[in-house]
Amino acid sequence: MTQALAGYNAHGLFLATDSRATRFDAEGHAENFNVNKLLPLGSSCAILSGGAGVSVPLSQNLRRLLQRHPGPLALEETIQFALDVLSQGYARHLEKHGPEPEGFRRIYFVLAGYDPDKPRPGFQLFLLGSEDNELPLRLIPTANLVVMPRNLGMEMRLFKALAGDSTLDELLKMSREFLEKQADLKEEVGPPYYYAVITAAGYHPVNL
Repeated sequence: MTQALAGYNAHGLFLATDSRATRFDAEGHAENFNVNKLLPLGSSCAILSGGAGVSVPLSQNLRRLLQRHPGPLALEETIQFALDVLSQGYARHLEKHGPEPEGFRRIYFVLAGYDPDKPRPGFQLFLLGSEDNELPLRLIPTANLVVMPRNLGMEMRLFKALAGDSTLDELLKMSREFLEKQADLKEEVGPPYYYAVITAAGYHPVNL
């Protein structure tokens, strides 16, 4: 399971995630490992993947296809491209491997970006997902905050911080504390943690 957080206000957009993932051997035994689930998709766009383990290679493939795409895509064009590519990739995975094990049939992707042609502040969040191996992936409505899996307490804290004009540094600090607490409580959440921000100047990874 991935613990992911993303949100934005006038200062910019932040993303944070743990790196714990689960895979299954030929006998169906679960094994934990670490992987970076946060990837830039261009100078001002990023993807954060979670849920089923195949979400990470699907994100990596999307990144490769975007790098080969003839000419840059606007943010909303990138989202539609991602929705098609990720849905097709997930369909091929399920066709080859069959349904995911019970409890691992959710898959989601947080896409985040900056579009200078949008009304200020110009930042946007998109949540793409499937709850039970459903296809195609759905574009799930969201506002300026995503916490996956949902945690109402943290959502309320971040909502107040975003509305209160907290800086990106303050928001990342809150995210780090939350990730560390979740790792203490849940075996499926663990370090290292990955952080990034998107501002009008573009995407930047952050070390905390």
